[in-house]
Amino acid sequence: MIGMTADEHAARAAELTAEAERLYQICLVDYQTNINEDDHSDEPYVPGADLAMLTATTQLAQVHATLALQHQMTGSPR
Repeated sequence: MIGMTADEHAARAAELTAEAERLYQICLVDYQTNINEDDHSDEPYVPGADLAMLTATTQLAQVHATLALQHQMTGSPR
């Protein structure tokens, strides 16, 4: 992350946003189709690891997007 240009941060933010969308779709399918077998309920279930990856990916995309904007606003190449 250190030493990236505004354009590189923006490109990485776009890549991570696309990955977050893919992970969201996985979670959505899990929610619509999975049943929590651990507690034997009929409630939809999304594995915690899937949610953690979605959260981390989304947060990382936000960091890159923010850094890209900061670089653009300050005119700093890095």
